[in-house]
Amino acid sequence: MTDDDRPATDDRPARRDPALVGRWSSAPFEYGVMECSDLEFRADGSGSATVAHLAGDDVTRFRWHCPRPGLLELHDEDGGTERRHYTLGPAAPAHTGRALFALVFDESVHFAHQYAKQG
Repeated sequence: MTDDDRPATDDRPARRDPALVGRWSSAPFEYGVMECSDLEFRADGSGSATVAHLAGDDVTRFRWHCPRPGLLELHDEDGGTERRHYTLGPAAPAHTGRALFALVFDESVHFAHQYAKQG
């Protein structure tokens, strides 16, 4: 069994990538759109996702860990689980051309693929 196949109920200790800890926003990559997503990863394995749009903000709480480097597993408050491969490094929003430290997912997480580190 690979870590990608590891059941969510596995008793091995949770691993976390310390580089993910903090606040991330999709806003720099979504210039001119009417909504954006923010992620917050806390060192204790808790976190939240906020989708901001004209009708208000939708907030989802989650637990997170990294079964292996480059793989994020999110457990939402409704019992759902999603796994996404990610990379960290410079990425330049098309409208600025200026590189930001970014979290980039292979598939969208809370409606976005790219998030810039905040603060």
